[in-house]
Formats: sequence, structure tokens, C-alpha cells
Amino acid sequence: MSMIRKISILFAGLAMAASLGVAHAQDAVIDQAKAQGIVGEMYTGYLGIADASKATPDIKRHVDEINAKRLAIYNDTAAKTNQPMQTIAALTAEKQIARAGSGEAVKPGADQPWTKKP
Repeated sequence: MSMIRKISILFAGLAMAASLGVAHAQDAVIDQAKAQGIVGEMYTGYLGIADASKATPDIKRHVDEINAKRLAIYNDTAAKTNQPMQTIAALTAEKQIARAGSGEAVKPGADQPWTKKP
């Protein structure tokens, strides 16, 4: 991959990360569920249910709504950068997992279990 392409993907990823913050910044249900380890960031770039036994229908609905917003952002960014949507989602996943707070659940890989950030 050329350096220019990498830089354009990086800037698109930064802009998209800011958009994702807006996508759930005002969602108290998700913020609380993340703090409790019920919901977490996944390697796919989407939110996931880390503890299904504690996930209420309301939490699941909020997760679905945010994931739909993320999908729209990923598709828009992919179209603007001429990159596969999965690449955009994976780059965002890295940033979201790195940003997760202490005690929040993350799933950093397909073969890795949900873990809590130290």
C-alpha cells in the first residue's frame, strides 16, 4: 500500500473515530452498560454484548442502533477513501479498543474471549 493511501486512510479513520464518538456520545444506556462490562468494543468495529445474562432488551436495542449508525459511517468513509468497508471498520476497531476505559469489556480478536481492560 502506498504511503499516500496509508495517510488518507489514517485521516479518514481519525475523522470517522470522531463521528463514532458522536454516534453514541449522548447514549447514557450504552455508557452505563460499558462501565458495567455488559457491552464492549469488538475487533469488528461494532459494539457487542459481552455479558448476555445482564443485557436487557433496551440495551440490545441501543447496541443495534449504534451499530447501524457505525455501518453507515463505515460505508460513507469507504466510499470517500476507496477502501473496503471492512478495512475501515477494522481500523476503527483498533482505535475504539485502545480508547476503552479501565474495566470496560473488549473483544480484540475473533479467537479471543471478552476481557476487561486493566
